[in-house]
Amino acid sequence: MSELLRLENVWAGYGDAVVLEDLSLSLAAGESLALLGRNGMGKTTLLATLMGVTRLRRGRIFFQGQDIAQVPSHRRAQAGLGWVPQERDIFRSLTVEENLTVVARPGEWTLERVYAMFPRLQERRANLGSQLSGGEQQMLAMGRALMLNPKVLLLDEPLEGLAPLIAQELLHIIDRMVSEGRMAVILVEQHARQILPITRRAVVLERGRVVYAGDSAELLRDGTALDRWLGAGATQEGGEAAPARAPAERIPAIEAIQEEHRAIAAILNGLSRVVQDIEDGRLEPDYTLLASMIEYIAEMPDKLHHPKEDQIFALLRTKTHDVDEHLDRLEAEHRDAIHATSRLDRALVSYVQGGAASFPGFRDAVRSYIADEWVHLNTEERHILPAARRLFAANEWDAINADFIRNGDPWSGPDNRYAELFRRITLLAPAPIGVGAAPAH
Repeated sequence: MSELLRLENVWAGYGDAVVLEDLSLSLAAGESLALLGRNGMGKTTLLATLMGVTRLRRGRIFFQGQDIAQVPSHRRAQAGLGWVPQERDIFRSLTVEENLTVVARPGEWTLERVYAMFPRLQERRANLGSQLSGGEQQMLAMGRALMLNPKVLLLDEPLEGLAPLIAQELLHIIDRMVSEGRMAVILVEQHARQILPITRRAVVLERGRVVYAGDSAELLRDGTALDRWLGAGATQEGGEAAPARAPAERIPAIEAIQEEHRAIAAILNGLSRVVQDIEDGRLEPDYTLLASMIEYIAEMPDKLHHPKEDQIFALLRTKTHDVDEHLDRLEAEHRDAIHATSRLDRALVSYVQGGAASFPGFRDAVRSYIADEWVHLNTEERHILPAARRLFAANEWDAINADFIRNGDPWSGPDNRYAELFRRITLLAPAPIGVGAAPAH
């Protein structure tokens, strides 16, 4: 088999932290690779580095013979890298069929073939993404990736959090895809005994370094090696996974809100730039990129789970009536947020289905949404946060910070979920995008 993907002496990480150290591996066309390791050993970081959403500090990445180290994330997806991250990125306000068709690219994977691989999706083709179970959402996320007709499919812990029977069904589907050998697959999992039997090769990561690279069947027979590198959970069906690393120290609530604003500002700037470049003919329409940006706007509040209304807004109303008008409008806009992003989703679907003739309608919907969102962000930045800083006592901020921690502030919570989301956002656009506060109006 010819070589399809190669990493040479790759160093990568987040901020000042180095996660991958001098890592090298290769993947042949049609080959299946199990990527194993305990929590925090660099598996997800490796996939994110392949997709260009994690900073490559040193080394080279070759895909189909071309060095893609400096290629933007969306271009890598266009070239044939398909990623199914742990977040199960789907459009919750679109139907199953719309989720699949909005990202479709020409190739062997058609709607009919995806339905044949995932019969449950065909049964639920008219259901919204939000109406699916966790297992069905994972199937839909995988189906969306297949509709891109990738040459390499990257699956990041697809069985995580699923009921045993559903996990077994999904594992059987993955086995069928791998057996066909039409595309290469990198499958990340912690429970080695579930995926080693269905993959040809295995790589084990330990502290960002490769400690094993070889035949999956050989590793499966070596119980001592499995225990040493993966813990007891690797040698027993359904064993306990290694405990996650302790989360970093939480940031104060007020700073978390400002980071949320920076991330939203980044995606709004990026979305605006992409739409303008399409209109000016500098960029070919990339429906996947547009859909991803809109979805991150919709996902941001849920992933953050900020108790703004319950804590900050409610407490502020007891301190002053000077900002009541602003609070009323903000709360109404928060309640309407899902409908606002749903309108963007529908406009994108119309654009995908109608082609260039439908672009003006999509462009206008995007610009209207962005204009409203800038006003919303500016209201919070200029009126609400300053008032809260001025009027809240230290013990009141302590209580609010405690709520942010209790609700799982993702910026520094388990798996650095929010920080990872922000990194993905800022690398989505085809050119550098601003990440500062919303511009003054």
